Amino acid sequence: MVRTPPIDGRRARGERTRTRVLEALLALVEEGELRPTAQEVAARAGVALRTVYHHFEDVQALRTMALSLQMSRHLENLQPIDPKLALDERVQVLTRQYRRLFEQITPIRRAAMFDEHASHEMAEGIRRMRSIRRDHIATAFAPELAKRAEEGRVLLDAIDVATSWDTWNYLRAGLGRSAGATEKILIRILTDLFVTRRSGRNGR
Repeated sequence: MVRTPPIDGRRARGERTRTRVLEALLALVEEGELRPTAQEVAARAGVALRTVYHHFEDVQALRTMALSLQMSRHLENLQPIDPKLALDERVQVLTRQYRRLFEQITPIRRAAMFDEHASHEMAEGIRRMRSIRRDHIATAFAPELAKRAEEGRVLLDAIDVATSWDTWNYLRAGLGRSAGATEKILIRILTDLFVTRRSGRNGR
């Protein structure tokens, strides 16, 4: 008879507490408190302050883990886009996916701006997210990029910048545009990029 190894109850409780602390920080950030203190996080999580520091070295480490958690939850919004679809359909699907992603991660992403240049772990997490998104773009628009071998990278860079979280945040927070308006702006930018490339090449 094969015996199932017992579940480590202490470890399971520790993971639940760790998650509760992360959720508490995310809740505070989503409410507009971008740099909550460890005491505020502990109070929201319903745990002692020493519990926070038992699971996380400092608040910066806590924010880094919270960003990683949100990324892992919401990067699934970036579903593969069939490059055989019509170009305008791909543009609309891609911008719709990025709208969902950026709206969900914006609170913790704004909080991460305070640590991005001071924390290697935070910077690496953001770099990984950018890399995943760039690969997503390259696959979605592979036919158009392949036709412009010498300018493909320039076009990819332009699409990358236009659909970055930084651009989304500028339009939303800097210019005060709604999520719907921002999505339409991105569609216009991408459409113009492809139209300009086509007309520019043919018009010479």
